[in-house]
Amino acid sequence: MEIKRIEIAGFGKFNQQVFELSSGLQVIYGDNESGKSTLRAFILGMLFGFPTRRHLIDRYEPKATSQYGGSLDLLVGGQTYRLTRLGDQPASLINVATGDLQPLALLERWLSPYDEDRYKQLFTFNQAELTALKTLSATDLNTQLQQIGTLDSSQWRATAADLRASADELYKPRGRKPALNQALQQYQSLKQTLQTARDHYATYEQLQATVQQLRTQQTQLRQQLNQANDAQQKLANLRNQWPVYQQLQQLQAQLATATNELPAAVSQQYAQLTTTQTELRHTLASAREQLTQQPVDANSTSLVGFYVAHQAQFDALEPKLPELQQALGQYQALTSQTTAAQRTYQQQQTDQPELMAALSPAKQSAVASLKAAVLTTATTGSRQARQSQSTPAFKADWRLVAGGIGLVAGVILPLGGVKWVLILMGLGLLGWFGWEQLAPAAPTTADRTLAPLLTAVGWSPDLDSAAILTKLDQLAALQRSQAQVTTLSQQTAAQAATVWQALQAYHFASDWLVLDEQQLVVSVQKVTGFYDQVHQAMQHQSLASTDFAYVQRQVKQLTTQLQTTSDQLQALATQNGLADADALAEALAAQSQQVATQTSVDQLTARLTPTEQTALRAYPTLAALQAAIQTNRSTIQTAQQQLTEQAQQLATAQTQLQALVADGRYADLRQQQADAQTKLTVMARQWVTRQLGAAWIDTALQQLTNQQLPAILTAAGTTFAQLTGSRYNEIKLNGDALVVQAVNGPQFSVAELSTATKEQLYLALRLTLITQLGTQAQLPLMIDDGFVNFDAHRRQRAWQLLATVAAQHQILYFTNEPAALTEMPATAVNHLT
Repeated sequence: MEIKRIEIAGFGKFNQQVFELSSGLQVIYGDNESGKSTLRAFILGMLFGFPTRRHLIDRYEPKATSQYGGSLDLLVGGQTYRLTRLGDQPASLINVATGDLQPLALLERWLSPYDEDRYKQLFTFNQAELTALKTLSATDLNTQLQQIGTLDSSQWRATAADLRASADELYKPRGRKPALNQALQQYQSLKQTLQTARDHYATYEQLQATVQQLRTQQTQLRQQLNQANDAQQKLANLRNQWPVYQQLQQLQAQLATATNELPAAVSQQYAQLTTTQTELRHTLASAREQLTQQPVDANSTSLVGFYVAHQAQFDALEPKLPELQQALGQYQALTSQTTAAQRTYQQQQTDQPELMAALSPAKQSAVASLKAAVLTTATTGSRQARQSQSTPAFKADWRLVAGGIGLVAGVILPLGGVKWVLILMGLGLLGWFGWEQLAPAAPTTADRTLAPLLTAVGWSPDLDSAAILTKLDQLAALQRSQAQVTTLSQQTAAQAATVWQALQAYHFASDWLVLDEQQLVVSVQKVTGFYDQVHQAMQHQSLASTDFAYVQRQVKQLTTQLQTTSDQLQALATQNGLADADALAEALAAQSQQVATQTSVDQLTARLTPTEQTALRAYPTLAALQAAIQTNRSTIQTAQQQLTEQAQQLATAQTQLQALVADGRYADLRQQQADAQTKLTVMARQWVTRQLGAAWIDTALQQLTNQQLPAILTAAGTTFAQLTGSRYNEIKLNGDALVVQAVNGPQFSVAELSTATKEQLYLALRLTLITQLGTQAQLPLMIDDGFVNFDAHRRQRAWQLLATVAAQHQILYFTNEPAALTEMPATAVNHLT
């Protein structure tokens, strides 16, 4: 995350003021009361929220305006976002490029895992914090590491404190009111009562035998547990040695796959040839520099000078001009083809605008279904047409025959009243038959099937099969034109990229060749014209100046000698079975690396005893070793559980023994004893669980920081050496105290250092913490007058160190030191008035 722009509507002394910032190290310069601390407080308030009205001093309420707040432009992941906080209104976050409103959870994710307190502990500090440094112990540094580098460490420490407090509520060694203390007192009283209730001697002896047996088993379990603990310690040691063992295996594998060594004579000859090559290059560069000083007329001075300075590059690129021109021709041909295809596609769009909707990807499935259905309908229709040709046009219907007979019989036959019935029936049957013959034919099943498919595509549902097939053919032609335009456009773009890639080789000549990716033809013409112009200028110079011709011949001779040396290097590589001089250099480097690898193998072998190596070979992978550790840990847990159960059984048997000497209330007292034991066990487990939980949290946090502390002290020692001009080269731990090691001198405690050196030590530790832990979030670093007590040399080294850190974090340095105006470029300094 980087802050690119600060706009303050109203905050402290600032009113409607804008600051533009860049990446890297930025200096905010101003005299006392110019607003440096105010600007720093504004940035913190924008990132984490302004203080409430209960903290008016920290809010920096403006006195000259009623507006309060402003905005920050934040650059994150290549995108610019604007964070706005105005008065009591809810904060807003927008994407500047798109104008879209973003959720504030996005800001929390950028700042994660740091809240305001952790950010202040790591990413911002001032000179007062450096001056206040008196002693810095390993415990202090561990605590700071836990607070900054360990997520929710404060919550974990609070949890541990709560666990201890709840454990104290259960039991205290000298307490009386805790529940477990009272239960233990009651249990002791019950034991004394049970002592008087023992009246069965046989049972007493049996219980004695049981107690003895349980004690024997307890002893055996303790032996097994001790053995398992010893094994666990050995496995843990093997786990600690595994990185050394793994590195040793890797290096031994590298030595096993090493290639044949090159003779020493080859290395010497290679060194001589490379030395000669370097000298020739220097001489050639000097000769070319002379050529740049030889031109006889002012018009050719800059052109010839530039060409001579880069003659090797121009000479290497000139043979490739035909390939460049051929690639340009292919690009022009593809451009013409693409233009023609686009005109055809646009004409088709103009002729059939109703087909454009069917080109949508969402319509492709509907078009495919319509095409399959209309082809099926066409096939079925042709089959039905063939069947209808072989079927008679007219088929007698029973209603026609029966109706005719009934009508004729009713008219002719003398049947009295019955004939009217026959006449009416005949007329009814004939009318039924005539109605069906004259009724319009119902739509076919095929027509009903195509209508919804046509609607889904976006066409009229009244189209017949022939019209549908015509439109499908037109749609297919439109799709082919679209695909052709897409293909040709992609080919044209690819060819343009090829031409531009070739032109990029002339980037070094941008002052003379202004090339444009959008005008490739003109750019290629500029390149060819440049060669024609420079060749004419060189020829003119050679004819006009004898010295120029001489130096030019010398350049050619040196170029030939340089090529001969390169050929000799190539021949040397070929003689030794290598592809080229680079491969020979790599082979010689690999040979040197092999020697270094062998040295590392010897050093690692000395760190592992033969017994450890033999033990480690039994585990093919780290996972196998971890599995063995887990298995042994399970064995320990099982033994501990069994030992606990044995202890409980032993306690029960001993309690029963004591109960047997009690009075006649033995059964009741024994039940009371069992209840008391159960209650004690539950409460004891609760107490032990809470104490162990608190101890586990403390141990886990301590182990985490102990793992980080050595690496941080080593890196901080390097940084401290840079700040002090290598006067001190190492930061060590002496018990719980930090000491610094002087180069070829004694050690000093922090208290023995001068004020400025203490501040430099703290700066080294703080920047190391930012480098080590700040990778979790790339956040801006703010420093307020941190180098006031530094002398000029150490202040300059501090600036250099900040510039290095600024490669990863934007740094805002607030200061009134005049040295900042001279040490930093003017573009990196923002002035406050």
